[in-house]
Amino acid sequence: MTVPARGPIFDLLRFNGERLQRFVITNPSYPNPFAATGSALPPTSVVRLDPTVRIPYTVQHSVSVEQQLQRGTTITASYFRTSTILFRSRDINAPLPQFYSARPDASLNVLRQIESSGRQVTDSLEISFRGNATKYFVGMAQYTLGRAYNDSSGIGSFPANNYDLSGEWSRADSDQRHRFNVLGSVKAGRLFNLGIALQAESGRPYSMITGRDDNRDGLALDRSGGVRRNTLEGPGYVGLDLRLSKDFVLDASKKEKSPKITTAIDAFNVINRVNYSGYIGNLSSPFFGRAIASRPARRLQLSVRCVF
Repeated sequence: MTVPARGPIFDLLRFNGERLQRFVITNPSYPNPFAATGSALPPTSVVRLDPTVRIPYTVQHSVSVEQQLQRGTTITASYFRTSTILFRSRDINAPLPQFYSARPDASLNVLRQIESSGRQVTDSLEISFRGNATKYFVGMAQYTLGRAYNDSSGIGSFPANNYDLSGEWSRADSDQRHRFNVLGSVKAGRLFNLGIALQAESGRPYSMITGRDDNRDGLALDRSGGVRRNTLEGPGYVGLDLRLSKDFVLDASKKEKSPKITTAIDAFNVINRVNYSGYIGNLSSPFFGRAIASRPARRLQLSVRCVF
């Protein structure tokens, strides 16, 4: 079982209202619930599984057309459509609108229900080229035009409004309109081999939130009126990796069966482009609209391999 799959199962077992107690204090001025005052503790939070839950599934449709341009060279156009059922979490005991003053069941605090009510639809058009582009270059190039929409970011995600999920249907976290990849190698006879990996992608979306908990559900995920999930977009990504290698044959008389030493230098993110990530969509944060992380900078790697 993978780590992401363990978490929700552990939550269901631990936070069942008996094994562990979880208290959510939404008002900072609330008296200390653990103070020795003799008063009863506030209601605990519980995690439950939706009685109608079902294992998520994916249905994919695709059609492809392939044409051989010349010997060893083909071009392919493919269309994919994928429909997926997703898990999500929802507080079915959240304070009721319009004033959000009380929870429907006063004996409980957050009643997290794990349900399979989320969905995702992905459409993509892929055009790829494979083969010998020239006498010296062999590889593939692929361009993808796609879109992915869903209303859940996964089993641990909560909607901004637990009673209105209409604002959740928007671009998926992984949605990228354009992707372009090139993988190949240049062989300059016996001099050297050059491997190339180029990746270019358009930006991914992220959500704009107020940073407040106006609906008093214990989660500061509220959005301004009319603002959907994942309406902001970060910058694109460009990465170029190179590998320069050379083979040294130790016994030329044995040709292919000869022991061989291969030396190589790998360069990742050769252009040393700063590819920012982790953009902040919290309007209450001084870092709103700014990145707090980036992908790795340029790295070099030397290697030697012996084959006997």
